Amino acid sequence: MTSEFQQEPEVAGSSGGAGFSSRVVREELATGAVLLALENRATPTVSLRGSLRAGSYFEPRDRPGLARVTAEMLKRGTRGQSKLELAGALESVGADIEFEADAFAAQISARSLSQDFPLLVSMLAEMLREPSFPADELEKLKQQTVAAVREQQSDTRWRAYERLTQVVFDKANPFYAHAGERLIESINSITVEDVRGFYEKFYGGRSLILSVVGCVRAGEAVGLLREALADFGGPENIDVTIADPLPQEGERRELVVVRDKANVDVLLGSAAPLRRDAADYYAALLANRALGESTLSSRLGLQVRDVEGLTYGIASRFRAPTLAAGPWYIAVSVNPGNVERAIGSALNVLREYVREGIRPDELEDEKSSATGAFKVSLSTNAGLAAALWNAEFYRLGLDYVERYPEHVRSVTVEEVNAAIRKYFRPDHLTIVVAGDIEAAHAEHPPVA
Repeated sequence: MTSEFQQEPEVAGSSGGAGFSSRVVREELATGAVLLALENRATPTVSLRGSLRAGSYFEPRDRPGLARVTAEMLKRGTRGQSKLELAGALESVGADIEFEADAFAAQISARSLSQDFPLLVSMLAEMLREPSFPADELEKLKQQTVAAVREQQSDTRWRAYERLTQVVFDKANPFYAHAGERLIESINSITVEDVRGFYEKFYGGRSLILSVVGCVRAGEAVGLLREALADFGGPENIDVTIADPLPQEGERRELVVVRDKANVDVLLGSAAPLRRDAADYYAALLANRALGESTLSSRLGLQVRDVEGLTYGIASRFRAPTLAAGPWYIAVSVNPGNVERAIGSALNVLREYVREGIRPDELEDEKSSATGAFKVSLSTNAGLAAALWNAEFYRLGLDYVERYPEHVRSVTVEEVNAAIRKYFRPDHLTIVVAGDIEAAHAEHPPVA
């Protein structure tokens, strides 16, 4: 073992304490890429988290799935190595690099032993800078992706979510989930030229963020990344501009028929105008935590699950508040015979919550739970790297980790109650029922 491992190891979570931001090395390259690193000697490993602005928001409207396919093609061959050669080199040292696309970004995650970090950086740079997009690998990926989409179509929770987004968002919104057959049709039509064109238009240093945490000196980590990516230029960074959806008027019912399923999934939701930089972000999260974050201890769980025994699982959540307003919903899995009772019970809990607001003791419990969960999330290199990435991607400042508990603790009952009234509107929800169930539950014709 090299000399850099001879120091006494520190606890990973302690990096989230005082002085966290002062220990982070941040460097912005001439290309616009931002590199961040934090030394943490809890284990002899390194974790990396990163992104480029190349998510589904940026893909052509007639090519849904292109962002996803492009991201996943990066590790399927470069100018110098085949997919098998790349995979073999990583597996030989127990390292891993993954790419995937979400609404706004092509996401990067990687890990290795610290002694193999130079190799990890070299291979990541090769995949980012020199993908070859081999036609045979594209065909294999398309087949695998289509198979995954087809399998997803038998998942009642997904089908309910898919339909909810189709009702509350228009097709230009990145949270709109295309119908399975439409997505399959698009994926099958994607060509190497499509992938290469998307890559050339959206991949490059101008939107690149990479954060590294682990048993490596922060300055050395940034130096390795700088050397590998200094001239990785690319197109101009494109801003995200999405107007909030108009509020829904009244309640709407939808039925999605999924045959041969024992249980039914129900979503009660709407578009929620909550972004990551919203002034009431923390108040909204605390409001949702008390309502339905936990099946076991939230208002929804205690009433619908424990008291009435209508479900084994119920929760509410904001779906990824990011650069644009996403959906908020209550999700519950029930026996087909309990659908209407479960919907009624959930709505009663929600209406009471909107009417009466959060209790002071309830808010204090949720504050303690939220700050505790955040601290736990910083107990690994991967969690710390994700926190650094979040701070940079959402422009929260490097002291975000230190300020998070303060932000949470400073939220008042009045602020939470205002967020409850703003984001939770029980008489203006889309209610989607997905499963093997009669069409009598639907206001609109069922979706097959």
